[in-house]
Amino acid sequence: MRLILPLLLCATAAHAQPAPAPMTGSTAAAGYGEPMAPLTMLRLLPPPPAAGSSEAAADAFVYRESRAGIGGPDWNRAIGQLSVTSPRFMQAISCALGVQLSPATTPATMALLRRAGTDLARAVFIAKDHYKRPRPFTSDGGKACDPDHAVDGGKPLGFAYPSGHAAVGWLWGLVLSDARPSRSAEILAFGKDTGDLRIACRVHWASDVTAGRLLATALYQRMEDTPAYQADLATARAELRLAPVPEACPAG
Repeated sequence: MRLILPLLLCATAAHAQPAPAPMTGSTAAAGYGEPMAPLTMLRLLPPPPAAGSSEAAADAFVYRESRAGIGGPDWNRAIGQLSVTSPRFMQAISCALGVQLSPATTPATMALLRRAGTDLARAVFIAKDHYKRPRPFTSDGGKACDPDHAVDGGKPLGFAYPSGHAAVGWLWGLVLSDARPSRSAEILAFGKDTGDLRIACRVHWASDVTAGRLLATALYQRMEDTPAYQADLATARAELRLAPVPEACPAG
């Protein structure tokens, strides 16, 4: 929660700028959907797995198995995505899109992502604060790729459920697939990968990631047919047809 909320609401900011203070629902820009009460937002996803349930046991198993990946390729890629507006994150999503995303090259598309993320940011904040699920590394003092996990018991990272990274990765994947359907497979693969890397980083339970994607999908379904979204989407599509291709993308 440390960075997801402000960065969702300020996605058009320059990559190297520090994140602003977190915004609340009362100060955030308007999203595409009708404003929802906190209880309505909470109804968009189930509660986290109960202690002793088979789902909780599955979470614990995935977390234990993730130890084998410490220091490996996914671990190192996850370090590059600790912030969803870091240069490495934005370059990776640009490569998936096949277009260089930035406030300078694609301002309308960046504004589309920011506005789409507004309602998501509120919902993620409300759910995290309501469920107060501890991060997995608090269960065993295990290692995680985010250095903030070692600060004051991981408090700078906030609560675990749902995963904000998984939510924004999947929502932006859905939105950008609308904006550039020819790259849908690559974009959605990136969106899924964003959540998977949080498991590799060992800062989220697997069910946190699933819940983030579920929440993103529910909010996307609320906004996809709204006139405002469709109008902004048309502008973004036109912009992306003229935008430059990204540089320094992996071969293939």
